[in-house]
Amino acid sequence: MTKKIFLSGNEDDFSQALADRLQRAGAILTQSSDDAEYVIHFGHESIGNMAIVPFHKETNHPGLVVVIHDLLSPEGNSTHWGDEELHGWANEIREGTLDFDSLRNFSPRYWVHVRDVCDALCTLILSDIAKSIIGRLNISGRRPWGPQSIVEEMRMLWGRYEDSVNYSHTVESLSTVPSPVSHEIMIETKRPDLSLLHKLLIKCESEGWHPLVPMRVSLMEIFAHAKD
Repeated sequence: MTKKIFLSGNEDDFSQALADRLQRAGAILTQSSDDAEYVIHFGHESIGNMAIVPFHKETNHPGLVVVIHDLLSPEGNSTHWGDEELHGWANEIREGTLDFDSLRNFSPRYWVHVRDVCDALCTLILSDIAKSIIGRLNISGRRPWGPQSIVEEMRMLWGRYEDSVNYSHTVESLSTVPSPVSHEIMIETKRPDLSLLHKLLIKCESEGWHPLVPMRVSLMEIFAHAKD
């Protein structure tokens, strides 16, 4: 049965991505909360069945509070969710102005692509148990990424792009280069508790919380959407 959904609150790349994902899954987006079976609010106000907030915001919402940690949105129009540093590094690498000493000021992060987040939320929202889920639900990536490894990967990707544009590839530049991100030593840092998210997704007959978008693809998309 198709579910009627109403989305309210802050509009940005994230909210639009979730709206698109819900519609592709067969949901009907209504123009009024009165016509909806499930109400989602982007923001800390106590509205609807689900409130979606960044990790640094508090809310007394009585229903389900989805706390988003380290969201990665390639378009770069949702930076209040926390990915402004990634877009800043990408721009500085393109311009050749990145100060590597400044990376010491950044802690490891549990980056997660907006598509993975929207897939998980769509599964929960359209499930039969949606209205019975209350409390605090964390969403983040499963492993930490240090700033040095992210920047090394960005430099390699941008270098390959410039070589392609300038027809300056060499045998070395075209060789398969292991991703510094994929071989990074695990960093000791506290991860948000993802156990409830994992259990609920399994209860919805999915395989649990297993983000699928690779970091290399995410960074390539950031460059693809970078503004000149």
